[in-house]
Amino acid sequence: MKMYYYGHSLYTRGKPLASHVEWLRQHDFMVVSLSPAYPPHLAELGANSIHQSVPDGRLSPAVLADFLQAKEWIVERASQNRPVLTHCNAGRNRAAFLTGLAYADLAGVSGAEAFSHVRQIRPNSLANDDFAEYLMSYKP
Repeated sequence: MKMYYYGHSLYTRGKPLASHVEWLRQHDFMVVSLSPAYPPHLAELGANSIHQSVPDGRLSPAVLADFLQAKEWIVERASQNRPVLTHCNAGRNRAAFLTGLAYADLAGVSGAEAFSHVRQIRPNSLANDDFAEYLMSYKP
């Protein structure tokens, strides 16, 4: 299964397939699903699967609040060196944005440094201007 690793137990990808569930379970991954439609096979992971539907569009206060809540779940888990896979449809915008926020907190770096790190790992990520702008100014 192709994933992008950012350090600090943080991974992203597009939607995991049903065939990936057993591998994710064996490796004790928590999966944070950001897609509007929750892939039903991820429910097999039980408490290790969280669905936080957020749009890949404007970063309204309500959408930002959802991202920040999800970031807290991720930081709590990843700070225990337990792997977290964040996914959206392609893993480029929502998943990369959330991973960048969590990375900034876990690595103790600025949002601008987290943005650069995420783009270094996956150059075509963070194409959503709202997400990029917020992450660039984020202070953990």
